[in-house]
Amino acid sequence: MNGALFTLGIAGTALHVYGPEAWLAPLRAAWDSWTPMMETLAWDVQLTVDAHLDTPQSPLFETLPQCRGGVCLLRAAGFQATVDATQGQGWLAAHPAATPADIGYFLRIALALQAFARGGILFHAAGVVHRDRGYALFGVSGSGKTTAARLSAPDAVLNDDLLLLWPTATGWQMYATPFGKRRGDVRCVTLYALLRLVKDSQVFLAPLATAQALGELVANTPVLSADPLWLPEVLARWETVLGQTPAYALHFRCDPTFWEVIDAELG
Repeated sequence: MNGALFTLGIAGTALHVYGPEAWLAPLRAAWDSWTPMMETLAWDVQLTVDAHLDTPQSPLFETLPQCRGGVCLLRAAGFQATVDATQGQGWLAAHPAATPADIGYFLRIALALQAFARGGILFHAAGVVHRDRGYALFGVSGSGKTTAARLSAPDAVLNDDLLLLWPTATGWQMYATPFGKRRGDVRCVTLYALLRLVKDSQVFLAPLATAQALGELVANTPVLSADPLWLPEVLARWETVLGQTPAYALHFRCDPTFWEVIDAELG
C-alpha cells in the first residue's frame, strides 16, 4: 500500500487507509478520535489520484454500489472503486477534483462490509440516549430521523443518520459513527428499543410484527441490501437483534411529547 496512513475504527472494525495526504488530512482532522477500540485485524484501503479519469459530474454518494458475492463496485464519472469483503481490501481511484465527502462515502461502504463480516451491522437510524437507555429511531429518508434527534434535546445523540450495532454477551450495543450530526460526548450505549418513525398528528407507540420489523430493518441496512446473496444473512442478523430488542412504530408529531409516551409505556 502506498501513501500516507490514516486508521479509522469503530467497535471491532478497523480500516488502514493509504493515500495522498491532501485527501487524508481533512479526514484525519474531522475523525481523529475514531480509532479502533480493540486489537483487531484491519482491512487495507488504497486511495489513488487518477487525472486520466473524467471530471466528476456529481458527488460519489449519488452512486449506488453494485454488489455481488461480497464484492461492491462503484462506477461513476471521476471514480472507479471496489471493496472486496472476501479479501478484506478496498481500492478507490478518483479524479483530483474528488472531495473529502467522496472519500468519506467510499470509506463508509468499506466499513459497512467489514462490520457485517465481523458480526455487527451498520444501520440507517438516529441514536438517542434517553435516561441512560439507547433508542434507535429509524425509517426511510424523510421519515424524520434528524427531526426526532433535534426534538430530543438535551439528550445525547450518537448520530442522526447512521449507527453501528455491535453484539456483546449481554445484548446489542449502539455505537456512534462520524457519518452524520452528533450531540454530546457519548460514544456507546446498550440498545434498548428500535423505534420506526411515523409522522402523524397523534403520538403513540404500536408494537411492530416481526415480519414487518424485518422488512423495515433490511430496508434501512445500507450497502448489504444491494446484494441478493447477502439477504439471507442480513435477515438472520436482524432476527438476532429482534430476539433481544423490542421494536415499535413510533407515531409522532413535530414536538418532543413522544418522549413522554415512550417513558410512560417503556418505563
